[in-house]
Amino acid sequence: MFKLAFGNKPSTELKSLNKQLRRQLYTLHNLFQITLELNSILDENHLIHSYLLNIFGSLATKSAAILIDSNQNSDSFVASYFRGLTKNQANALIVKKSEPILEILRKKQRVLIVENLIKRVMSSEYLDIVESVGGQLIAPIIHRKILLGLVIIGEKHNKNPYSQSELELFSLLTNFLAVALTNVRLYKEMERVSVTDPLTGMFNRRYFENFLQNEVSRARRFNHTLSLVILDLDHFKNYNDSLGHPAGDMLLKQLTKVLISTARSTDLVARYGGEEFCVILPEICQKGALSFSERLRNLVFSYPFEKKEIQPNGHITISLGTATYPSDAQMMKELIVKADTALYQAKKMGRNRIVAYGELYK
Repeated sequence: MFKLAFGNKPSTELKSLNKQLRRQLYTLHNLFQITLELNSILDENHLIHSYLLNIFGSLATKSAAILIDSNQNSDSFVASYFRGLTKNQANALIVKKSEPILEILRKKQRVLIVENLIKRVMSSEYLDIVESVGGQLIAPIIHRKILLGLVIIGEKHNKNPYSQSELELFSLLTNFLAVALTNVRLYKEMERVSVTDPLTGMFNRRYFENFLQNEVSRARRFNHTLSLVILDLDHFKNYNDSLGHPAGDMLLKQLTKVLISTARSTDLVARYGGEEFCVILPEICQKGALSFSERLRNLVFSYPFEKKEIQPNGHITISLGTATYPSDAQMMKELIVKADTALYQAKKMGRNRIVAYGELYK
């Protein structure tokens, strides 16, 4: 049993205890700040960049690689983010989701030492690759038993082995990453759903109007033209009533494919409502909009839609109306109204045709 000194100078034991407590408080404070930071980020790239900065700052490691499935539907985890490794080394770390080591990580749910895994747990070609690029620790990015990826880090700059507290810190930081990454992806999915039509997967009216407003502003700023095409499936009610709503839904999905394949990567295709769709054509004049519309009308007419023969003309057809900035309209809402007016005229004139608003009032 030892005695504490209560004189002018604290005992050696008390000094050591105070130092240890200060270190622990500092670590806890840092962890709290890191947690707040990671959970406030809503961009995946920013999130992982922040995580890496904390890993390098806290553990003084020489290298790190984060392997994730960015698309969330592939059969592998890819080293999408890495530092202290060459591109070839990072590419060598790509791992199939069926790799046995991943099942161990899923079950253990903690940091594992690569050398120990090789010696005591299993012989693995993948672990040999990890070791060959200098990987010393491997941690699962796992949340609610779902494996989102893994993190591999190399040796420390001072070449000392990682202490137990450093292993625990690495595990905690990676757990924070797993929760934050799940939140980011949920937020991204909610954001996608809020601007996407659930049936066709196309942008919805809300996104379309925001995009068109921005494009009109850009066209005004750079003195460019901009065209809007609004199209409508002819006799869609007949198709729906004859074959049922599931067949009508399938028709809309097939039309979506034709629209997307016809539009440029810079164009925006959206479902405006019901059987009505819109295409925004940046930097396209009236002549270009008519050319695009004619090409689209012909493609729809010749496309092998199922049961097209039940339609009044024996084909699935569309009617289209176009309006162009600045010749037809100066404002976003005015452009929509005039393209819709042109569409109404196309329907009135017998369907399966195109009308440009600018040609109505020559």
